[in-house]
Amino acid sequence: MKRSVPALQAPSPIPEAPVAVRTGYRILLWGVPLLAGVYFLTGMSPPLLTRYGQSQAEWVLNLYSHFCHQILERSFVTDGTSLGFCSRCTGFYGGLFWGSLTVARSGGGRSLGLISLGLLVAPALIDFWFDLSSLVWGSNVLRCLSGLLAAIGIVWFAFPRLLWAARR
Repeated sequence: MKRSVPALQAPSPIPEAPVAVRTGYRILLWGVPLLAGVYFLTGMSPPLLTRYGQSQAEWVLNLYSHFCHQILERSFVTDGTSLGFCSRCTGFYGGLFWGSLTVARSGGGRSLGLISLGLLVAPALIDFWFDLSSLVWGSNVLRCLSGLLAAIGIVWFAFPRLLWAARR
């Protein structure tokens, strides 16, 4: 049996996804960076809220204390008020936001391999081990950078794979 195809259109080997699947994919594609951004920026807000006399700064610090130790020596402090999370978590959550935003802007992009993931997560593991062993005390900037690299590696490894599964 011969299939009739218009002369200018090649037959598509993959049928188009239903509207609900495409809509769910778009929600996932842009919802993850949106949620990561809201979480990150809310955690960054206590110094700004304190500066302008808002009482929500204590509420934010109490909320984020469930997700981070908030040790003052390991946190960035602005105008006498620390952020909602420590320096490593600042880098990590900032990396989640930035990494998911770059993946979303690329439309899903390609995923990182395991070796690349290991190279990006290794500095955070080494820094964490040094902190636990008390051999060397890292600075807050190093903690932030190691958290940033780890989060970017995790997002670039996992988020494109999640998006690929959502398209199927």
